[in-house]
Amino acid sequence: MIISVPGEYYVFETEEPPSRESLSVFFQDLNENDILEVRIRPGSANSQSYHVTRFFLEHQLEFMNLALPKRADTFQLASRLCPYHAVLPVLDSDGNCVSILKKIWTYYQHPYQYEGGLDLGLLNRYERIVLVSLNEYSVELYQRVLPHWNGKRLCLVGAEWRDYLDVLSPLCHVPVTVFDHLDEIGKSFQEEDYIRLLYIADKLPGNESISRYEHGIMYYDEVMTLTFLFSHVTHPGPRHPDRRFFLIDGRYNIEGIFGIWNKVFTAAKYAMAKGYTPVFAITSSDDNIYSDHPGDDIWNKFFLQPEGFSLSDVRESCYLVHSPNMNLLSIMLHIMREASQGQELFWPDGIFNANVRQYVADRQHRFLPHPQRTLGVLIRGTDYVHNPLPNHPRHASIEMVMQKISEAEASWGVDWIYLATEDQEICRKMKEHYGERILFTDQERYTIKPGQFLADLHHTKEEGKGFRLGAEYLCSIQLLAQCRCLIASGECGGLAETLRENAGRYEHVYVFHIPSA
Repeated sequence: MIISVPGEYYVFETEEPPSRESLSVFFQDLNENDILEVRIRPGSANSQSYHVTRFFLEHQLEFMNLALPKRADTFQLASRLCPYHAVLPVLDSDGNCVSILKKIWTYYQHPYQYEGGLDLGLLNRYERIVLVSLNEYSVELYQRVLPHWNGKRLCLVGAEWRDYLDVLSPLCHVPVTVFDHLDEIGKSFQEEDYIRLLYIADKLPGNESISRYEHGIMYYDEVMTLTFLFSHVTHPGPRHPDRRFFLIDGRYNIEGIFGIWNKVFTAAKYAMAKGYTPVFAITSSDDNIYSDHPGDDIWNKFFLQPEGFSLSDVRESCYLVHSPNMNLLSIMLHIMREASQGQELFWPDGIFNANVRQYVADRQHRFLPHPQRTLGVLIRGTDYVHNPLPNHPRHASIEMVMQKISEAEASWGVDWIYLATEDQEICRKMKEHYGERILFTDQERYTIKPGQFLADLHHTKEEGKGFRLGAEYLCSIQLLAQCRCLIASGECGGLAETLRENAGRYEHVYVFHIPSA
């Protein structure tokens, strides 16, 4: 996202280009968003004008003229030109610096494609909207979306808005008020102004409680995703003229298979509720442990497509919507689930592809010879213990799980224990305690340090490794689902899938629910 940042704009006129060494010395006393325009005077051998920033100095980039004109599409233009964390100056027609723009990372990236139209279902719930700060997404909402909004009042927060309103088309159907600071709003609002009021803030979403949403506060990533979710449409071929396909992709850098599953299935059901047929091709997750190379499709190496359509068919269809980044977090998941209640995906040929089914079949008897006499135990460690993410369920310690196993052995009538875990230390302790009665697959297991993710152990890519890591995990979970009883250290995606695959056949199930600290 392109944002407007505070910074100083300096002009240095000279007859000879200054050296990089002298410029580096000059920038030692400047802030990271400050910009220096170097003007080589006309008539000099090197007559020109270019800009110097800390980013270009530190990255040894060739200096160039970075200035953008102040226009209605300035932020769109900056989003295409500006590297992350670099800065660009915006100049008016007189050459004065109006603002300094910077690109920061957000989950959502706007494609500036509109053929599929806008979805104002969320914004039309509100009569009053506050756009906090001038940035790429607030400008896009102001120009592209709010002219079609059914609201009563718009508030813009940030003095920077005043510098751009003369080049943005005015909103004629609602009154617009500019406030320099957010706290000024409360002084001007009447009691009725707080009814059906939405604040849209410039913060990055996290996995948090939905209370923020319930109090009428959302972030630009969330609003942009919901509003432009179906906007980017292509027409790659003549097939299936009666269908509107929704192709789901996203950046999932630290998520495991069932974490990804949870997010894309939620998006798919939401799309179905809107009249689209979902398909999956996750090719934007190059850092994920299941990806072997840039652009690797980490969905289709394990799974089939829902609704009975092949990916090749979909890519020759009449109407294909390309999703923005679908890395949905708690509030987005909540909104989509509310809107798609009762929607279910249909898998005529099953969810798992032939390669995964064969991988499991090759190991089934070796690692689970007596499923009806076996207690299945799921213990999450690694990320869940050493580096828990916000709002992730806490998991029981191995000592707590072993105590519960002792109780189960006395009353549930089991002879074997099948262990599903990715944690090497947990597996070692269980093997030492239960000896020959413990069963587990040959999957690779790990020991990580506090502050470290499993994904950090898989930065080196090699062809085929992504499938092996995923298939090992899927095999472990599928065998767990065939056991007679189940004990799980806590809630997680693997547990949800185990219960789904077991379909209520467990004779006994115990899941630890540990209160948050």
